[in-house]
Amino acid sequence: MLNDMTGIGSTTGDLRQALTASMERTRAGADRIANAFNGTDASFTDAMEAAQNGATVDGEPVDVEAEMVRLADEQIRFDAMSRMLSKVYQQVRASVRGG
Repeated sequence: MLNDMTGIGSTTGDLRQALTASMERTRAGADRIANAFNGTDASFTDAMEAAQNGATVDGEPVDVEAEMVRLADEQIRFDAMSRMLSKVYQQVRASVRGG
């Protein structure tokens, strides 16, 4: 019964999968930003100017500002999902304890 509440296909299972996917999207976005400046000895100011002028990763332009917005959005989503998962676990604990 407890596995039905916390296993795959349950709300908690779905939230855990969503958190994992969110972490992967965050890692991919951070990698794109980091790789845009990989191998340069530029200062932060130089790096920001390069980003605004169209830094590239593997020949593809990287819009650092848009990537940062995506990372911030993903962080908000991750925080919301982790709070939801915490609430579900609180409910499971309360139901197991009988209260």
